[in-house]
Amino acid sequence: MKRRMLGAVMSTLVWLTVLAAPVAAVGGSGDEPLFHMAVLGDRTGGHVPGVYERVIDEINLLSPDLVVTVGDHIEGYGDDLRLIRAEWDSLLPVIGRLRAPVHMTPGNHDIWSDAAEPVYAEMTGQKPYSSFDYKGVHFVILDTGRWESAEELPAAQMEWLEADLAANAGAARTFVFFHKPYWEQRLPAGRPDALHDLFVKHGVDAVFNGHYHTTITERFDGIDYTVVGSSGAGMEHADGSVPRGEFYQFGWVTVWPDEHQIAIVDLGGVYPFGVVTEAVREEIARVESAQVSVTPVPVYENASAGAEVVVAVANSSPEAVDDVLVWTVPDGWVVDPIETRVVVAPGATERYSFKALNPGALYPTPSLSFAYPMADGRTLDVEVPLRAVRTATAARCDAPPRVDGVLDDPCWLAAGAISSLFAPYAETVEGDTRVAFAYDAENLYVSAACADPAADRLVAAVSDRDGAVYGEDCVGFFIQPDLDVATVFQIYWNALGTAFDQTISFSEAMSYSTDRAWDGEYDAVAVRGGDGWVLEARVPLSSIGGKAEPGAAWGLNFRRKQARTGASADWQVPIDYNPQSFGRLVFR
Repeated sequence: MKRRMLGAVMSTLVWLTVLAAPVAAVGGSGDEPLFHMAVLGDRTGGHVPGVYERVIDEINLLSPDLVVTVGDHIEGYGDDLRLIRAEWDSLLPVIGRLRAPVHMTPGNHDIWSDAAEPVYAEMTGQKPYSSFDYKGVHFVILDTGRWESAEELPAAQMEWLEADLAANAGAARTFVFFHKPYWEQRLPAGRPDALHDLFVKHGVDAVFNGHYHTTITERFDGIDYTVVGSSGAGMEHADGSVPRGEFYQFGWVTVWPDEHQIAIVDLGGVYPFGVVTEAVREEIARVESAQVSVTPVPVYENASAGAEVVVAVANSSPEAVDDVLVWTVPDGWVVDPIETRVVVAPGATERYSFKALNPGALYPTPSLSFAYPMADGRTLDVEVPLRAVRTATAARCDAPPRVDGVLDDPCWLAAGAISSLFAPYAETVEGDTRVAFAYDAENLYVSAACADPAADRLVAAVSDRDGAVYGEDCVGFFIQPDLDVATVFQIYWNALGTAFDQTISFSEAMSYSTDRAWDGEYDAVAVRGGDGWVLEARVPLSSIGGKAEPGAAWGLNFRRKQARTGASADWQVPIDYNPQSFGRLVFR
């Protein structure tokens, strides 16, 4: 696997002169800046050994006045706090190599539960949220790891934030740091964001985030928003793609009393604010989801997959597509031919046929790549995976099962459980998982038997509806009852039977919105024992709509999460809100 690795000291010295020139130009008046600041990106999850250390070495060469991180310093998760402290013990000496003062922002891998919060404070000596001043500039650090939107943040933190911003309105500049970029799902779509409203009200100048492992820069209402990409965390595309914002990096900020400059630093180049905007991200998503389409391969349980695959390339660029399409084929798959010439005139669409066979492991699937001209003149290395669409079946019940967590009813014995789940990341769930579906005229029935060799260490404490059960031992389902309507029902149950649920609705442009106010009506029972835990649930069709009848097909995906290992196991990989990534639930 190719990765753009941080290089030697000599190459850094070469581009230091490149960095100096734009700083002087942006300053305008020639005034000396107040200070220089480095912004250190995510180290985890799925960190790549050695990269974070080398990023820190590069930062030291630039001699910033201070360093602020954007979170995800350790892998975290789980309930063994001794192991968590050990992770911090390994990480802190690495952070200690920085020669400038360091202020840390907690990420979801650092504080993922209430129990992890005091450990973070103990090990780092820093509060989860706080503020400080440096040379007349006000800095605010927020804690967002346990929540998925600004609207969910605890009232105490929001009240503290507003009071802090109001009390420091006279600062020369105000910078805010928090891990999860809530704004990115809202402001580009014209939707309100509670944090942004506060920032506008109190004159915040710039906001810095992490979490995505890719850089994004945008400006809304005069506020610069910067997502700093990976400083050592794993990346989906590991080839150092600049248009995608996926390369090992850190932020570099130069501050004057009345302005600031933000750059994204990658070894061998310094990229200005705006190198990757939402428009660029949307163009890449459009190309790889609409301009380049690949017919999926149907997969049935316990059977090899094989099909003709048609790749359609529609060229919306003013330049011709002219390249060689190459398949990367992992063990377990065969694709023929493995490469072919692709030539598509502007405004035209061409189709290319291949044969795909899967006699071995299902994941990872093959992926294709070729060069595609972008609107801004850059070239995108298109990467599109071959999608394997799995099919599960729901058995018709003559008599409804008792929802008691004991899976001995006739309909469960006839249903046939699905036991092949896949780890989307390096971590693997310990213990088998068996998921089954059944139905009658009024209900969908769901069961999940989750074996665990350390069942005495199950994490299941959330008992409030719509609490953070997704951070505990749980199973989660993504259900699309109508394939023609892009609305998904997401339901997670933890090992207590507590539910978190919401609807996810997509626009024609496939931007989505969630409705956490939706509460499904269902019965669910979870039973824990020495071998693991079992969930059994009855979901009335009236609660989610859709037809459950022989031959009907729904969109489906599901997963199991194991808190103590921080691992998850998915049915259809990758798991995503987008129903286009789902498999099928067929009623028989």
